[in-house]
Amino acid sequence: MSVRGRGRGRGGSNRGRGGRGRGRGGSNRGRGGRRGRGGFGRSRISRSHNCRDRSRSPLPVATTEVAEPSMDDVKSFFMGKVSFEQHYQGQEENRDKYAAAISTMMNSGVDVVQNARVRALAASWARKDQELASALISVRSQYTFVEVLKALTILDAGRSARVVEKKIKRLQCQKTKVSAAKLGKLKSEHDNLLALKPNIGTATGAVVKQVSKWVKTFTKDELEFFALHFPVDPWKKLADICHFNPEKDFPALPWFLGFCFGNTAPEDSIVHSCKDINEHNVNELVQSHPVPYGHVKSLDKHLTGDSKRAIALKEKKIDTLLWYYENLTCASFDEVLMERLNEGEKVTLANGKLMERLLILKMAREGIKANPEEIYYTWDWDAQPNGPNLENQENIVDESKAPFLNHLIGQADENISKISLPLEEPIVIVGDASGSMEVAIKTSVIIAGILTKITSAKLVFFDDHSRDAPYLPENVEQVLDLALSTKADNATAPAASLYPFYKKKEIVKTFIIVTDEEENEQCEEFWFAELFDKYYKEVFPARLVFVSFLPQHSEGQMVRALKDKGYSPHQFKLDDHKPDLTKLDSLIALLSLETTDFDDEVLTTEQKIKLNGLCSVFSELNLK
Repeated sequence: MSVRGRGRGRGGSNRGRGGRGRGRGGSNRGRGGRRGRGGFGRSRISRSHNCRDRSRSPLPVATTEVAEPSMDDVKSFFMGKVSFEQHYQGQEENRDKYAAAISTMMNSGVDVVQNARVRALAASWARKDQELASALISVRSQYTFVEVLKALTILDAGRSARVVEKKIKRLQCQKTKVSAAKLGKLKSEHDNLLALKPNIGTATGAVVKQVSKWVKTFTKDELEFFALHFPVDPWKKLADICHFNPEKDFPALPWFLGFCFGNTAPEDSIVHSCKDINEHNVNELVQSHPVPYGHVKSLDKHLTGDSKRAIALKEKKIDTLLWYYENLTCASFDEVLMERLNEGEKVTLANGKLMERLLILKMAREGIKANPEEIYYTWDWDAQPNGPNLENQENIVDESKAPFLNHLIGQADENISKISLPLEEPIVIVGDASGSMEVAIKTSVIIAGILTKITSAKLVFFDDHSRDAPYLPENVEQVLDLALSTKADNATAPAASLYPFYKKKEIVKTFIIVTDEEENEQCEEFWFAELFDKYYKEVFPARLVFVSFLPQHSEGQMVRALKDKGYSPHQFKLDDHKPDLTKLDSLIALLSLETTDFDDEVLTTEQKIKLNGLCSVFSELNLK
């Protein structure tokens, strides 16, 4: 009988964080070892006599391959590392199809990578295509100050390099000795600018004029937000390129540019009021001024109930209040949230974030604690080195908490019912419920449950054996219940989930596997990649999609093994230590890109652009 041990040691009496033990465990089951700073020792006895143990090999660092985009697969321009020159050529080859693709992806909720958004804008400016550039920067959710500055920096790299070169020559010619470190820093900056400089295109007067026009669209609230929360150097850099006029280019807040260059904000401004906010005056300021919660978040432990109520009343977006609910919750805060929702205010959080908030709210209301593994991995050990108190962890239901929970569940149901994901059926969602998934189990089950609902798929879980889900979730509440009732335990044999379909020769066209890609046991003497190879050749050439919870830059053990056998599974990565449901919307959107519906939508959008122009497409997109 094989035995699996799983230790997460934080070093007993020492404070150093221990590694994750993956080898063979002791013969005793249960929690072993001291629980100092996370001293978890856990052994798992395998229930499957058909499985053999294999220790996990280290995951390699994934290398980023330079993409070779093509108009035949136009989405490739926006999915990987594509150069400025390639974006330029793509726009030159078929500008309307290029624009149709990026607008369709944005409209579908795909998280178009930032470097693609930046280079798309820079290329349109370099081509003197003011219409495309204007259309892109009109989509404020995708083109923030950061993206516009980065695009402009590419085109201005040549001029900036010349400025730095003159500075270096001036320093080298002066009589006073200049430190080698200072010269080295300038030379490095010069080299970086030359590497960034494109072969074609500069920050022309027309480009600067368009940026100035765009800057004028910022509202007073947005500029105050920048002044309160962001460094001013990027604005100074943009002003250096564009030579802004403080009053004409910032009509909503004429003092903003001067503030960026060191002037004091007016005394009657919120920026001035918040300048010296601290634990002693935070409650007075919050109750007397409309202080954004983001500016006092670090002081929330000092907020009184009256201050929390004031924040609930004055915060412009209810989304912010839900986002930070656990920091602000109290009876009066909950009461105001309920009133705002009853008055018809809409929550606009993305579906993934809303599901995460619903899980938090449900756990708070039902008194459900995070499992010890989650608590220890998310604990702030530097601030609280003694660790959490895990005694008396019984659940205490409090119906008065989050009284708006059912209201939000109804909204989530409505949102998710509108999602269409036309993947090839039959579809099977495979959820990893083995011991290694303890930190991410709730997130992974919610992802698996939502995908099951919107694709009408079959749902199975595995640890060291496979089992059907107790039920197929038909609504959001059932998804949440499934997430809270599914426990992560035992060893990890992913092949066990595939074996029943292979044995019965049951045709499945799409497998979506939600896992951390650990594999330390075989099933019927097969590892997953070996068994999938047989299924593919003997039963059906199924499509594989991985939703992988991995350390940053890791490829994943199972995907690597499949690639070694010549397969190319689709893979979407999430952080294994900080599982993030906000990526759910992008995941669903990315899955939709692989369907014929996406190609049809791009073609329809391209035809609309040809008939009615870019504005007809991007103006509608900006309303979303």
